[in-house]
Amino acid sequence: MMTLNEQTLDEATKARDQFIDLQHKTEVARVDYHHLIRQLHVKGGSLREIAEALGLSHQRVHQIVEPVDGSTGPRHHPGAGGPGMGPPHMHRLHRRFRGFLPFERFADEARTAVAGAIDQAEQLGHRRVGTEHLLLGVAGAPSDTVAARALTGLGISADAVRGVVVARLGSAPSQPAGPGRRPFTPAARRSLARALKAAHDQGDQDLHAHHVLLGVVRDGGDGAAILAELGADSAAVDAAVAQAAK
Repeated sequence: MMTLNEQTLDEATKARDQFIDLQHKTEVARVDYHHLIRQLHVKGGSLREIAEALGLSHQRVHQIVEPVDGSTGPRHHPGAGGPGMGPPHMHRLHRRFRGFLPFERFADEARTAVAGAIDQAEQLGHRRVGTEHLLLGVAGAPSDTVAARALTGLGISADAVRGVVVARLGSAPSQPAGPGRRPFTPAARRSLARALKAAHDQGDQDLHAHHVLLGVVRDGGDGAAILAELGADSAAVDAAVAQAAK
């Protein structure tokens, strides 16, 4: 028999949901804030000037401007434990998300999708990892995942997604950007924050590849535009994910 006061429990549940929602909004706002600080630096501002203008310490500005995003670790080589998921690659992913997202909540398939997004950007010679690359990473998810079943139900293949990405952004596989600094775009980071929110809304403790797909769609950026171009708007993706999860 439950001894908890029902009215207080209901209030606590609503407060918890509000708190989690605010946490995700804070994550999205932090991504945009850090992006603008980096832009100030790119446009000529010194770390000291930025720190004084925004009331931050010089050390904190340095941490923001020299992240986390810049990875110089070794690239994955075929046969080293799966597509992009060898220990060096996982170390790079942890570095990228340290202080931004609780990466420990990412299930293996979601980690594979994010690693795949990085690999796709490298293979295409693109210097940043955007929502279009996240979509490519999700499109490469194993066939037994909710994400793969949802995209199959929508009639969308990895080759189709890649074709649209190349048509939009081009590719330079003969002159790759190299394995060094390749930051995630603010839109990609927002999408991953929204993916966490989607997982919470669905009552899932861990974040899976289909949550990344939902995050991409809900951000409304290039990845969502590519899905729309392939005939799947936000409502269609939501319905396909719900159907595939049954």
